[in-house]
Amino acid sequence: MSAFAFVVGGADHGIVRWGWHFREQGRGSIVQQSWRLSRADAVLGETREDVQALRDHMADSAESTLLALAEWIAGHRTR
Repeated sequence: MSAFAFVVGGADHGIVRWGWHFREQGRGSIVQQSWRLSRADAVLGETREDVQALRDHMADSAESTLLALAEWIAGHRTR
């Protein structure tokens, strides 16, 4: 398994820690995204619902990016 993570707001004053874990499966990979809220911050929104909406948007965005990347790789694979 391979993984990487980053903290939005910096290591000392971070707001959110995003993690990505990659696991081989067959001829492809399973990608798992995780996040952990370190502290409340107005940049994330004013309510719990704001934070959840932002989380959902980021997850959708990541999924779209990964699907586009998979399609690109499939189209450029050497045979």
